[in-house]
Amino acid sequence: MRISQIIQSPTVRIILALYQSGELRHAKLAKLTASRGTLSLCLRELEQEQLIQRKVIDTKPPRSIYSLTEKGKTIAKQLKEIQQQIT
Repeated sequence: MRISQIIQSPTVRIILALYQSGELRHAKLAKLTASRGTLSLCLRELEQEQLIQRKVIDTKPPRSIYSLTEKGKTIAKQLKEIQQQIT
């Protein structure tokens, strides 16, 4: 797999979007992936790896807001540097 393909993977795109924005709602992150199933899987894996954290806002309907953890920010910074080098 080429490095450019890795940078364009849904998981990396989510990490970089959160790095740039600080925090994003589920609906905004959905635009970065091909399907909601892919998004849910990526978010679950990133939470398990402790790269992102989810905050649920108690509204009707409930809203989820995602942000990077410190570990996630460290990795995102490195991914951003790689992205800049290949473009």
